[in-house]
Amino acid sequence: MSPSETPGETPRLSDHRALLFDVYGTLVDWETGIYDFLGPFFPGEPREELMMRYGNVEANLQAQYPTAKYSKILEMAFRQMMHRSADVAEGVTGEDDDAVRFGASIAAWKPFPDTVAALHKLKKYFALVVLSNVDDDSFEKTHAQLSSSAYDRGSAYPTVTPESPFSLILTAHRVGSYKPDPLVLRAALQQLGSCPDPSLPSNPAICVDKSHVLTIANSLRHDILPSMQEGLRSVWISRHGEGLASGRHPYTWRFETLGGLADAVDAEIGNLAV
Repeated sequence: MSPSETPGETPRLSDHRALLFDVYGTLVDWETGIYDFLGPFFPGEPREELMMRYGNVEANLQAQYPTAKYSKILEMAFRQMMHRSADVAEGVTGEDDDAVRFGASIAAWKPFPDTVAALHKLKKYFALVVLSNVDDDSFEKTHAQLSSSAYDRGSAYPTVTPESPFSLILTAHRVGSYKPDPLVLRAALQQLGSCPDPSLPSNPAICVDKSHVLTIANSLRHDILPSMQEGLRSVWISRHGEGLASGRHPYTWRFETLGGLADAVDAEIGNLAV
């Protein structure tokens, strides 16, 4: 239950003012980007097993080096994967330039097909905020893919550029730690709750209490569970159609795509206007 919610009240998506987005895995196909690079080095390992092993390596490095740039985390993860695996393709040495190429591969990771249109639809109603386990330089390449001048739907709040769907961009590198460290989410909520000050151009042109912030994410561990613990509602974008065991769920709503969420918001607001 959100802090502003009364018992028995049914929340609405449109009750919120800011959407707090995870990026890689939610907006961008992180898994395919990782696998397309690593797969040729480990041809005998099934995709699911390789991704699980990689995810554990990356998470451990993020916890060990919370201030490292994400591109450097990828480089270190590649080296660890190569040194620890017995399934490396014959003739592959894991030279340092491969690690550097892996760190730079973030720029090539593609948004999911529904992402860009859905973001530009949602910005008509909400302030869209990035909270991502990435560094500023790497996200700049992704930001360019998510920005577009093809959608003229207006925006509820000022955006960082006319083509961007986002009103505020916060990265783990800027905060100094990686999700799921609670510090990251709390830093975002603190900045969102700071009303604009004309003397500080870097301040966001938005002022949103946490009770009106909605988390949008694919990762239960990195985003959905920390949001629940912080008292926020959330939308789980279950990109792979995965389910959870019956019982209490840590999210408020679930959609398989961001486009599905955007359509639901459109329909809800349309019904309220009738």
